[in-house]
Amino acid sequence: MNSKSIKIIKEDAGKRLDKFLVETSPEFSRSFLQKEIKEGRILVNKEETSVHFFLHEGDKITIGKLEKPTFVLKPNKKLKVPIIFEDENYIVISKPAGMVVHPAEGHEEQDTLANWLIAYSPEIKGVGDDKMRPGIVHRLDGEASGLMVISKTEKAHKSLIKQFDNGTVKKEYSVLAVGNVKEKKGIIETPLGRAKSSFKMVPKEGGKEAITEYEVLEMHKKYTFLKVKIKTGRMHQIRAHFASIGHPVVGDEVYGTAEKDLGRMFLHAKKLAFQDLKGEWMEFEEKIPKKLSDFVKSL
Repeated sequence: MNSKSIKIIKEDAGKRLDKFLVETSPEFSRSFLQKEIKEGRILVNKEETSVHFFLHEGDKITIGKLEKPTFVLKPNKKLKVPIIFEDENYIVISKPAGMVVHPAEGHEEQDTLANWLIAYSPEIKGVGDDKMRPGIVHRLDGEASGLMVISKTEKAHKSLIKQFDNGTVKKEYSVLAVGNVKEKKGIIETPLGRAKSSFKMVPKEGGKEAITEYEVLEMHKKYTFLKVKIKTGRMHQIRAHFASIGHPVVGDEVYGTAEKDLGRMFLHAKKLAFQDLKGEWMEFEEKIPKKLSDFVKSL
């Protein structure tokens, strides 16, 4: 990034410096931007400041030339990931809530699913075209939990990518939404695009097609328990879609409000089905974690 200056407008007053910079420069992680602030390469009103500085209207941020750091994916044997199924071509895992799938903007620590993968199965390191996503063909938000499939061979990788592109992979999620969703069954088809000043996905005319189907399973006083299927795989699709209709996912700090009693987001990938290299269906199901089921029982 070349040097630039940003003048704070009224709408951005009150935001913390590091969080504001993550919104306006999503290509850099918060940890990297915090380091640049501490080392004096990002100034406010021509003076060095702390990452916790709260901005005021009229403040001028000066950002020096920032070079995105190179990143090398390293194996991490300390991480633990439950394996649901494994053969010579695939690993189906249950991703724990709080584990990011692979290093990216905003998360460059060596504690991702990708770090576990190359420690558990080193040969996966060469599968696929993206060295940051070895064998990985689909995403699951870091705050979410549940089923994911990883390809162990190049042939399996290409097959899965084709299936995801064709929309033939079947996925089902368990979701608890804030408020009472009126329709027992519904489809949300609002196109989604990246927000101008943050990494969030928002309804956007001319955005990418996004289709989410849902069915109400249980209605509680302040919440709705849902079965959700997605026909497209946009970033944050379920979260952004339910927030767009006024029913954000419980515990989602980005698109809604966190539930102190839950301590995580109530989004779980419950079912996953795809075709193996012989054309036979592989179907998997995992019940929601006890923490989530206990939360529903307490409602």
